Amino acid sequence: MSEEQVRATREAPLRTITASVLGPYANNAMSTWGEEGEFKHFLPRLLELLIMEELNGFLYADITMMRIGNAWKSWRRPEREAIVAVCDAWWRHTLNHYPRGVDVMMMIEALADDLGLDLAPYLAEWESNSTEAAARHMAWLMNDFTSSVAHDIEWYALLTDWITGPTPATIMERAFFATGSPKVLQELFDGLENHRLWREH
Repeated sequence: MSEEQVRATREAPLRTITASVLGPYANNAMSTWGEEGEFKHFLPRLLELLIMEELNGFLYADITMMRIGNAWKSWRRPEREAIVAVCDAWWRHTLNHYPRGVDVMMMIEALADDLGLDLAPYLAEWESNSTEAAARHMAWLMNDFTSSVAHDIEWYALLTDWITGPTPATIMERAFFATGSPKVLQELFDGLENHRLWREH
């Protein structure tokens, strides 16, 4: 890493570091740039920038969450609890806004696969969310999900059972009969049709 890149991350207060400055660090944290202590220092701002979509989630979310997952089980309890609290808020924010750079499937993989969290409460929260955004996420997932990718993994099997059950249709139907947007109506119609095919599979 260049001296200029390193210096830029240390000149400004943590809360004001921009995505353009922190992006190079996010890409190289704990590999070619810094140790765990430095990663913990920058992590709150990294997560904030990812949630607010100022940092490109497609490029940086997966690698950031994997690095947390590889290390956080040895962290102090308040640190682990903080990670879970942030992920809970991130999940709620995701369900309430559509589209998102870090889509629901990326979020599910981060929660269940990278961090090893129980997926069931997150799916229950999705079921209770009556926003149009949550329904559009569901319609999107009906097009994106592939049940054969990781059928032998416990959390993926749970997700598959949930997707092939009645809940996704309930989520989409609520918005289908409430929306006034032809575009959203078509998305939900397609999602419901795909869900029907999932259930018949």
